[in-house]
Amino acid sequence: MDFLLAFVLTGLAACGGWIAWAAVRGWSRAGDRRHELRLARARSAAELRRAELAAQVRELELANETYQDFVRRHPEH
Repeated sequence: MDFLLAFVLTGLAACGGWIAWAAVRGWSRAGDRRHELRLARARSAAELRRAELAAQVRELELANETYQDFVRRHPEH
């Protein structure tokens, strides 16, 4: 049993740096993923707002075209 414990402790000591490196690397990748997710959400919200504004502009253009058409058809008003 002592041999097994010594073997495990020696293995951990030998691989401890790699284990720590992998843990730090995994933590930084998780942070990168969270950052990318926040950026994707912000882009999505910006695209949604841009589409809403484009729809409002088109609505105003249609209203203006309708008004201009009315003025052309009824010059007496």
